[in-house]
Amino acid sequence: MNEWTHWASQSRRKLDVLRHVDGWIVLAVAAVCLCGLVFIGSATRDDALFSAQQGRQGLFVACGLGLGFFVLLPHYVHLMRLSWFFYGATVLALLGLPLFAPEINGARRWYAFPGFSIQPSEFAKLAVVLALAALLRFKSRAHTFDGLFLPMLVVAVPALLILRQPDLSSALVLGPVLLAMCYAAGASGRSILLVVGIGAALAVFAYFELMHDYQQERVSVWLQHWSWSDADLHKIEVRQVLRDAGYQPWQSLIALGSGGLTGYGLGQGPQNRYDFLPYRSEDYVFAVVGEETGWLGCLLVLGCIAAVVFGLLWVAARTRERYGRLVCVGVAAWIGAQSLCHVAVCGWLVPSTGLPMPLVSYGGSSTWAGLLGLAICLNIGARREPILAADGFR
Repeated sequence: MNEWTHWASQSRRKLDVLRHVDGWIVLAVAAVCLCGLVFIGSATRDDALFSAQQGRQGLFVACGLGLGFFVLLPHYVHLMRLSWFFYGATVLALLGLPLFAPEINGARRWYAFPGFSIQPSEFAKLAVVLALAALLRFKSRAHTFDGLFLPMLVVAVPALLILRQPDLSSALVLGPVLLAMCYAAGASGRSILLVVGIGAALAVFAYFELMHDYQQERVSVWLQHWSWSDADLHKIEVRQVLRDAGYQPWQSLIALGSGGLTGYGLGQGPQNRYDFLPYRSEDYVFAVVGEETGWLGCLLVLGCIAAVVFGLLWVAARTRERYGRLVCVGVAAWIGAQSLCHVAVCGWLVPSTGLPMPLVSYGGSSTWAGLLGLAICLNIGARREPILAADGFR
């Protein structure tokens, strides 16, 4: 009887945590997921090959929300203890891709299973956040060379493995996460500038030594397009580029720019409906948003994502315990930076690269990783840990 009473008491305490979950963040996340389902459905409505994606995305979201519910119940200190285990598991998964993953579109990024596939690079983003938070939770570490070098090493290992797949965009997302978490941990402005400088040098090295020919060609075409005028678009050599390496970003730019204030209406965008825009439910879903709902629809989607990001930062501001605060900052930087990069790709403001918009683009791994990270942050926000020492973030 005593064991039953103890178990019931523990269960009630776990369920009581749900009352302290930030409802506004939950509503914002639900709104972003709903936007994703709507625009994935619109992008695949007339495509027999991908018409099942909306239903599958709904299943991904439902499974992700179910997993997130169970992540909310245990105290997040248990997740802190598993941070390095999760990081090591994702590194091993990335190491195994060249050996066990099938080649799809010239890349080895997914482990194929019956009926679904897993992309380890999406979970690596969350693993890096948890590992960096566990590393930087000690105040003194943020003010030393050791505190600068080790976080860079933690990020560099999965970043290089992801770059080898090749998946340049996912590797680049880890940079803003590193900068944001080091800054939140108390690193000086000089240290942040040093990290930026090292990152820029590595980017130049990667361009000449690690990038594939098609990736270099995308960068070259992106640099060229800034000098084009309306008259240049009628030149044979420019039109040839737009039919080849510049096809995807050019079609995306047409779709995004043609929507005007309110767009053509769901399912009515010419670039979407007549199959001019490739990968429109994944890498270019925001172009569909702009074409079919216009400037107002873009503001709505970006506003929902901004609500999620600023909600996480608000949770971080209220959390004095260092690990929890750093995790919230890291997840906010990940969601915000990846969303902005996706928008920039659709507007051809940066070189074309495949990068899903969190919770909006189609993809099970991206959806599950994002919802899992958000659930951890809600877990942190639902608890107020007493800190007797002085605030380490001053």
